[in-house]
Amino acid sequence: MSPPQPADDEPPKRLRQERPMTATRVLFVTSPSPQTELFVEYLQETLKCVVEACHHEAPLPSSPCLVLIDSTQCSLAQMMRWSHIDKIAAFNVEHEDDAISLLLNIPFSGIFYRHDSLEQISKGIGKILENENWLTRNTMQTLIRHYRQQLQIAFQPVMGLTQRELEILSLVASQQSNADIAHRLMLSQHTVKSHLYNIFRKIRVHNRHQAIQWAHEHLNFYIPKRTTEPES
Repeated sequence: MSPPQPADDEPPKRLRQERPMTATRVLFVTSPSPQTELFVEYLQETLKCVVEACHHEAPLPSSPCLVLIDSTQCSLAQMMRWSHIDKIAAFNVEHEDDAISLLLNIPFSGIFYRHDSLEQISKGIGKILENENWLTRNTMQTLIRHYRQQLQIAFQPVMGLTQRELEILSLVASQQSNADIAHRLMLSQHTVKSHLYNIFRKIRVHNRHQAIQWAHEHLNFYIPKRTTEPES
């Protein structure tokens, strides 16, 4: 029996063109270690491209590349420094809650969890290099629910709270300090305090602890988990 022939509109495998990669270099932002060296060697062997490890304070790349950031070695603020890169992925993420919190701050093209196998990581990096995203279905569904709920809040104010007040209250509920909120929203701490005064008055609470309880009981949207700063 002769082997099956490809369909008329399907080119033979030997003639198929691979999707072009706009980036052929991977920059792994982490701390130096023997494990890092082995991981870099593995990626170079499997991806057939340049893979380099660097510290989070290294100069930003001037040419297209994929930046893979080790979430156990970089704080959120340190990750933000790389956020303008076209292709950026988080590595060593522990839980889905952590992934959602990161994605709400930085437009990651991919998330790699601690339990992912080397084969999964290599495959995911390859997909990102081919201009695809690498996010689990659950993560995508959680993000979609979050943004839908944010839209609902925008059109259905809660207790007369403005969109900015709701945003600040959600950050308070995730244990962010006034300084953290001011930095994240690019406001002064005085402005944050003024918003909190108005929030407390509108929802009829007297302190931050009561406001956190109220937010968890009444706000029907995702409250981001506080990102822990890694130990130096």
